[in-house]
Amino acid sequence: MAYTTRTLKDTDFETVVHTTITGTNGTALKVVDASTLAGASTDPRLSIVSCTWSVSSTLEVEFDATSNVTALTLNGNGNFNIGSQQLPPITNNAGSGITGDIFLENDAACVGFIILKLRKVSGYNNLT
Repeated sequence: MAYTTRTLKDTDFETVVHTTITGTNGTALKVVDASTLAGASTDPRLSIVSCTWSVSSTLEVEFDATSNVTALTLNGNGNFNIGSQQLPPITNNAGSGITGDIFLENDAACVGFIILKLRKVSGYNNLT
């Protein structure tokens, strides 16, 4: 999958990224490197607070680990936890080899965009 990711916001407690998708790939590609965000120190972790998307085929948002863990499976247009929705964030429950990074993966041609709002949960020195 060809993609372009732009950080829209990176504050002490949260990060917002916008990714444009323009192709096909059968492997997961990193869109958020948790260790490069503001305040990252040791073993950074993020949770997904909300998400808005418009994609032409199924796309998975994954937490990076030895075996990546799917956080969201997206298709078409939609959103998670936007506006009056009051759902809890999706926490990173990846097992061994967890890095805190976020990956996208699709197995068919996919074009579109995804906007992720992420909360810094641990491993950042500016959370105090």
